[in-house]
Amino acid sequence: MMKGMSKMKKASNPYLLAATAVCAALGLSACGFSASAQQKPRVELPQEFRLPQNDLVKAFERRVGRIAVVAEDGNILVMDQTGGNIVRITRDGNRMARGTNEALFYSLPVWSPDAKQIALVELTARRTPANALIEINPVAVMIQRGPDSVVIEQTEEGQTMQPAEPGMHIERRPQRVIIQRKAEGGELVSSAVYLASADGKRPLREIFLSKTHDIPYLDWSPDGSYIAFLTQNIEDETYEVNLIATQDGARPRRLFTGKSVFWNWNPDGKTLIAKVSASSSSPDRLTLVDIVSDQMTRIANKGRLAFQSPHFSPDGGYMLITESAGAGRHKLVLADRTGRPLRTLTEFEGRISFAWSPAGAKVAYVVRADEREPGGPLTVLDVNTGAKKVLSNKPVVAFFWSPDGQRIASFSSASATDIQPGFKGFDFTPPLDVPYMLLETINPEDGNARGLFYFAPTAAFQRLAAEFDRYSRSVTIWSPDSRKLVFTLTYGNANGTRDYVLETEASGSINPRVLGNGSLAFWSPK
Repeated sequence: MMKGMSKMKKASNPYLLAATAVCAALGLSACGFSASAQQKPRVELPQEFRLPQNDLVKAFERRVGRIAVVAEDGNILVMDQTGGNIVRITRDGNRMARGTNEALFYSLPVWSPDAKQIALVELTARRTPANALIEINPVAVMIQRGPDSVVIEQTEEGQTMQPAEPGMHIERRPQRVIIQRKAEGGELVSSAVYLASADGKRPLREIFLSKTHDIPYLDWSPDGSYIAFLTQNIEDETYEVNLIATQDGARPRRLFTGKSVFWNWNPDGKTLIAKVSASSSSPDRLTLVDIVSDQMTRIANKGRLAFQSPHFSPDGGYMLITESAGAGRHKLVLADRTGRPLRTLTEFEGRISFAWSPAGAKVAYVVRADEREPGGPLTVLDVNTGAKKVLSNKPVVAFFWSPDGQRIASFSSASATDIQPGFKGFDFTPPLDVPYMLLETINPEDGNARGLFYFAPTAAFQRLAAEFDRYSRSVTIWSPDSRKLVFTLTYGNANGTRDYVLETEASGSINPRVLGNGSLAFWSPK
């Protein structure tokens, strides 16, 4: 595995695996909203028994889909689940143009529905000057670690003390210290959206360019005909939703502008629903957009909506919205595809983040009653029967349904003191004062949870988790067969950290595999 990750738990005897294999649940039942496909029985090992990774496993395991990675050097790579068969989608990331202080890097690789193309964001930024360049021998120099100062070099004579405060440490008698800001901390020069072939055999095609807007999010229409993308004006911090057809020569058109904008495509690929906040004082708006006729229809709603991102059901016939229930409470409401309320599913207090199961009928949600808290309990609700089950009482900050709807990957806020000596998963927590998460996979039928990892998420994954109900509509960390997960973590110590990409069995039955260094990774849909 990874050098320095000495706290990983040792796998038990693999020869006991055959005797202890058990059959998992057969999958979700069919529902009235979307008939789920017949699922094959899933055979899993008890979590205390685990196969090691080795070259034999790598040689014979079945490849499932492909993984797009934001690499350490700012480029986009595509690889299989073993870290092999690498295709370099971009090559010029993070290079400083000769005679300038500009840096270029790529982010947010989003797969097309047919997995043949990748939409990605290019960002060019002007680096700010180095914070410090010290070559004389001072007694000590205070170095701030974090998103703005990450590159540090010193000779072997330098000694490292424990951090003076979170995010800081002192270098005693340094011979040479260089602290350089990341490109993200610099001034925006330009941003662009490109289309790339997943096999890397065709040149990138630019479909949008801006010198005034950042691009934090994009997604494909379900039929691959359009890309909707979010832009943020750097000066007034307003957002715009733009839509562009994917054929050659198409030009983008603006759909919405607001202080915040969230949307979701109907599976028919012809309509989308958008939730727009015009300002902090005005009520949110829900609007249906017919892409073909360019017609917009306002959906009536009372007061501020208590959710972030809308979501159509897998068959496109329904959506979830919220209504006020009075006294500071809200109702989660099932509505038809036009936004007409049908019935109340549950009541809650606070803000709700929800996502339909890809198999239909079930909805998982997290309610944050207090915005100061990192997350909330994870609950699954059967839309047909109204039955509810709390799957986790931990502070869940993000969750992702598996493609077959048989599992949920749950990320909850954690601390080093939460890790019990008998924890059956892996401990990837570095000896630093940084945010930690616990990754579990949960069966929504019986609530059975498998704790896979404690880890420190990368900064890019933290940003994704903060709006997971937006990003879970367009990207996935699950393999197409719902058996594997890919995620990114930070590991290191006060002398420096690096971001790593890991691939793992969702059951925890095989030791995780390090694919390389990178800040973000998404699996292809097929």
